[in-house]
Amino acid sequence: MILFGLLTTFFISENVWARSLKASADKLSQEASTIGIALSIFGLALGGIYFVLGRQDASTKLTQALMGILVLLLAPSIVSFIKGLV
Repeated sequence: MILFGLLTTFFISENVWARSLKASADKLSQEASTIGIALSIFGLALGGIYFVLGRQDASTKLTQALMGILVLLLAPSIVSFIKGLV
């Protein structure tokens, strides 16, 4: 299953080659963000399954997954805020 996910990611992902180092870094961060969102949705689904099964740590898993999604979605705003400070 993990191998299928990795192969699918490599076949679907865009070409990361670019003309400059900054463009390469931007493309790489875009791909990393896409993979991070996919993994966070998987974590959210896993936390939901734990909740349905009645596991004791389900609330912790769901909270961690939601915080991960929040950080990933707010990452561009965080970076632009830090750039504004400098």
